[in-house]
Amino acid sequence: MPGNNVPPPTPVPALPSLTRREREVLDELTRPLGGDTPFTEPASVKEIAGRLFVTQAAVKQHLLRLYDKFEIWEGEPRRRLKLANEAMRRRPHDHVHPLEAAREAFDRRDWATAAQLFATADSRDQLGPEDLERWGEAGIWSDRHEESAAARECAHAAYLERQDERGAGRVAIGLAYNAIVRCQFSLVAGWMNTARRLLGDLEESAEHADLAAISAILQIAEGETEAGLDSARAAHEIGGRTGNADAQAMGLVNQGHALARQGRIREGFDLLDEAMAFASSRQLGPMATGVVYCRTISACLDLWDFRRALEWTDEVDRREQGGEAGFPGDCMTHRAALRIVHGEWAEAEREAEFACVTGDLFDRNHVGAAIYEIGEIKLRTGDLDAAENAFRRANEMANPCQPGMALLMLARGDPEAASASIGAAVASVPNDALVRAHLLPAQVTIALAAGDVDAAAVAATDLDGIGERFGTAALRAAAASARGSVDVERGRSAQAVTELRSGVQLWTEVGAPYESALARVGLGQALVALEDRGGAAMELRAASAAFERLGAEPDLIRTNERLRQID
Repeated sequence: MPGNNVPPPTPVPALPSLTRREREVLDELTRPLGGDTPFTEPASVKEIAGRLFVTQAAVKQHLLRLYDKFEIWEGEPRRRLKLANEAMRRRPHDHVHPLEAAREAFDRRDWATAAQLFATADSRDQLGPEDLERWGEAGIWSDRHEESAAARECAHAAYLERQDERGAGRVAIGLAYNAIVRCQFSLVAGWMNTARRLLGDLEESAEHADLAAISAILQIAEGETEAGLDSARAAHEIGGRTGNADAQAMGLVNQGHALARQGRIREGFDLLDEAMAFASSRQLGPMATGVVYCRTISACLDLWDFRRALEWTDEVDRREQGGEAGFPGDCMTHRAALRIVHGEWAEAEREAEFACVTGDLFDRNHVGAAIYEIGEIKLRTGDLDAAENAFRRANEMANPCQPGMALLMLARGDPEAASASIGAAVASVPNDALVRAHLLPAQVTIALAAGDVDAAAVAATDLDGIGERFGTAALRAAAASARGSVDVERGRSAQAVTELRSGVQLWTEVGAPYESALARVGLGQALVALEDRGGAAMELRAASAAFERLGAEPDLIRTNERLRQID
């Protein structure tokens, strides 16, 4: 008041302008306590990354920008703690009704806040089906899976009571996604059948595009690529006619994936690239964005196109750091697989472990793959017990544990059991060339170790045909290395040198140091047979150096033993 000596309170500055991702990082940073209580320890970078399903590197980039916006400068002690307390001090304290606040949080994709506020609003008044539907969407993206499914089930019942078959069908599709990410495939089938029945006789709508999009995903996953291709085309076409950009994007990416798996590589990759460009030019929903990213990178990995996979993975990282959403554990699983190829095994193991945590929170389908990748690293570094544990865990999650398990048997000195194991795995996928391609190099190695050169030759010929059909550099490298290994055992040393040199060159171009080193070992054997001991020693030394850098102890020991024999 005028006349008293008490200075007026200093106004609290408003929050600075924040991107959606910066707001999400700030919310997660301040989640542990909330309210007005000063923080003693805010959320860690790892905790924030896990909750938002992004990399720790992306979180660090967002934090750097937040420090600048809040004027918390480099060199200040405990900057993360200061940021958390400053954010809480500036946070507005209004009295907006929780339902209005929930809708606002939903619109800005602040999923955790939206889900909590919808729950609060529902405890006060019964929500309508539209808000229940929003609650279900917010729940699935904030690790509230049971809450999400329950909200959607209530929305489904409310739409049916209203006799809104389109709304009920749309929610049934959402419930199918809920079941997919929790690996509840009987529920997937049930909700898909419900959606088809509800939408079947209705006029074409955006929901029909959504139904075609999810049908394509499921059909391609079951190996029904022709049916999946038809559904993907329908999703894209109906999505275009009804203004459903999400379905258009998922239609494009699933067409590309199906065509690539059929061997129509150029057509497939053109559509995959188009899907990524489409996703980057529109504000898609999180499911569509994730499907586009995941399917594109998965297709590259299936076809051993590691260069393209790395380029698109880097693009996903760039978009995450720019504030866009990636896809929970999926992209981390794929990044781990690429790091294994490129010889970054310690980083791959860390990313695979992180993928297990985030994938278990969101999409359990990729957890088994991440566990398998950990087993592969343990096998190559010589930790056989840890490798066996990982392969068994992957198998328990219905993820293929081959060729790792067969190679583990070989590493333990049982080539006969290894041969039977890998032979059964190859025989189980007679009509899927790309799955066989991941098994055949191991089958060649195991057959040669067991002294069955004819079986190795058959596997090498099969791999050669797949390499010719799909044509990627890594597949051709694997085929050349396999042919060369068989030639070494058959005494065709000059031909083996040609094949293995080609394998070394192609693996080097791909950026796969472990596979390149293995090919050099075979090349060294062929050169010894041709009495070129100097050339053999040079190749074996290069292989030994690579194995040492990688930490591939078993291969290093074997290679150094070969070197001692020729020096």
